[in-house]
Amino acid sequence: MKLAIIPILAALSIASFLRETNSHAAAKRGAAAFAKQDYKNATREYSTARQQSPSPRSAFNLGTSQIAGGDRATGSATLADAIREPSLRGDALFNRGNGALEAKQYEQAIRDYSDALRANPNHAAAKRNLEIALRKREEEKQRQSGGGSGQQKQQQQKQQQQPQPKPAPKEGDNDAEALLRSVQQQEQEEMKRMKARAVVGKVGW
Repeated sequence: MKLAIIPILAALSIASFLRETNSHAAAKRGAAAFAKQDYKNATREYSTARQQSPSPRSAFNLGTSQIAGGDRATGSATLADAIREPSLRGDALFNRGNGALEAKQYEQAIRDYSDALRANPNHAAAKRNLEIALRKREEEKQRQSGGGSGQQKQQQQKQQQQPQPKPAPKEGDNDAEALLRSVQQQEQEEMKRMKARAVVGKVGW
């Protein structure tokens, strides 16, 4: 009876090893397809890798390729597993935000970029894209309120000439803009520190 356990364990470890090897090979093929912007094949290979060896990393790769291939809803759902992993959270939120931005779902993009910056305040691409999403949302609001007849436009011009109280921003607006200001301030402080160090290190005139 004791001897029977050893081959079973060996068989299990070999099966596990083969799954890991096959998963790694599929992920490698997926990465090569993704680099060529062949998102259909990348999604297929990453899906194979995830089936053979489910992990937050495989969810990140699969979800990212699904979004890049235009399947934003499925990709966003897949990335949820990667978002729960602290080391992947910032990048997973960033990728999900990119999908929302491309779909012109600016509110969702702003939330994802803001959360990405909370996870990683040094995420420069998330900061840049948050600025873009905020600007795009503002442009869309202006377009929506800019239409109408000639009389409506005249009334709007008269109203614009008179000082108007600024509408209270939504809580989410304040949050995203405050976060963006905080990240920008951190960048400015870091630049000042870098300049100060450069000045201290100078020799001569």
